[in-house]
Amino acid sequence: MTMKRNFLYFLALVSVLSGCCSEKDRQIRDTLKELDDVISRQEEIESAKDSYIELIKGRYSEAMSPDEKYTIFDELYNEYYNYNIDSAIFYARSKLNIAFDAAEQDLVDDAILDIADRYVMSGMYLAAHDIISEISADRLDVLLVPRYYHIWHSLYTGLEDGCDDPVQKTEYRKLKQQYREQLFSLLGKDDISRLYVMADIYVDEGRADELLDTLNAKFNEDIPIHDKAVLSYIYANISDSYGHDDDATLYFAKSAIFDLMTPVHEYKSLYELASKLYDAGDIKRAYRYISRSINDAITANALINIQSINRSLPIISRSYHTQMLHNRRQLSVLSGILGIMAVLLIGAVIVTLKEQRKARQAGKRTSEINEELKAINRKMEEYILLLKESNNIKEIYIGRYIDLCSEYIGRMERYRSMLNRTARTEGFEAVRNALKSSEFIDKELNEFYEQFDATFLQLFPDFIKDLNALLQPDKRIELKTRDGIMTTELRIFALIRLGITDSVKIAEFLRRSVSTVYNYRVKMRNAALNSREDFEKQIMGIGKLS
Repeated sequence: MTMKRNFLYFLALVSVLSGCCSEKDRQIRDTLKELDDVISRQEEIESAKDSYIELIKGRYSEAMSPDEKYTIFDELYNEYYNYNIDSAIFYARSKLNIAFDAAEQDLVDDAILDIADRYVMSGMYLAAHDIISEISADRLDVLLVPRYYHIWHSLYTGLEDGCDDPVQKTEYRKLKQQYREQLFSLLGKDDISRLYVMADIYVDEGRADELLDTLNAKFNEDIPIHDKAVLSYIYANISDSYGHDDDATLYFAKSAIFDLMTPVHEYKSLYELASKLYDAGDIKRAYRYISRSINDAITANALINIQSINRSLPIISRSYHTQMLHNRRQLSVLSGILGIMAVLLIGAVIVTLKEQRKARQAGKRTSEINEELKAINRKMEEYILLLKESNNIKEIYIGRYIDLCSEYIGRMERYRSMLNRTARTEGFEAVRNALKSSEFIDKELNEFYEQFDATFLQLFPDFIKDLNALLQPDKRIELKTRDGIMTTELRIFALIRLGITDSVKIAEFLRRSVSTVYNYRVKMRNAALNSREDFEKQIMGIGKLS
């Protein structure tokens, strides 16, 4: 009874885990679709942002006092902060000019910090260091002190990321952590920046999971859309630090959606999502996202982001172009083969037309072709005899094969007769048009695969059931139709069961790319219930007598 109860618990656990996996996959798929939709509407979203900025600029002509002008420039700085760094610096300098004229030290400090902040993001580390070094935290207004330490922290973060000298890199890291601790101590409890810094610290200390409850509670609050982008990014980083790739992918995607809806051009979420998708094998989407990220970073003049993106861009871009080149090469090869076949068929038609007056010679040639086909038939029978095993020597296999060969010879004879008849009645141009069509070949291939499926499943009626027994419960497959037509995936493993294990030969047989065959095989090995290394050996043992 206890064993039975434990077994039922185990089945329930497997069911729950399977449901979780499929649910997470669905969430990722839906979120990526939503992200693609936001990207497609980016021109509309950014147009609304630009219109709002123009409204703020329009108020400047009505501003009378320096305080009013300073407030307008401050609003414009905030709007351009993550949108266009050069424009943000311009309006920070405009603030500084007004502050100097008004001799307002707090306003001067505020504008200087704005300039230094954006200098760091644009990669002007030396200029930012010179500016911030002239300011002492002791004389700053209490509201400006956190920004002061934030700039120092960002400065040394950028210097650390771009440094190749390990000794200097260590020094930058120490200074970054020092300013991070000072910044953290000054941030308010409800400040979203405090959560960001806290997550950075906790990730370094290996205890970032302690923040998950806090983050989930924050998600349920009514917060601005850009704060949602930051929260999602924090969650993704924590998930990534623990190797939870699905959660990291999901929340990087959510963060990217919120970033692009804000909208901003200076962000990290989209290009980090591109790296996760590249690792997962989604090269096409990864290339699209990282290309978008580099364009936005250039638009914003965010050198720090450009440097980070450039570490991944060459790898993803090279893989994408290699994939495209491989596809074009396959298309060229296929076109070449079809061209050669067309030339050969045209040549055959010309020869046939010339030899119409020589019926005896044509009959002799037909007889020779038949003899060649019979020789091929005998050779194929020898190969079949070699492939047969002690438990599957069945008369139906030979009968099906002989019928197929006989029928194929008849079809070729009818096709040749049709071409002759077309040539006589409609001329050479009609023959060439008939040869251009792939309908005949496609129909023959479909019928051939149907014959293959029917024969194989008659020889191995329990093949799909036995194959599924080797797979994890949530990865098992079924026939998609009731008429016994197998999928490409099933045909690959049917060929492996018959002893054809070379991916190139399988690809040629099924008219698929080698990479497609390889990906199917890897996917199925990863879904194996037991050892992945012995998976295909176990498939080759299906149906054998023990």
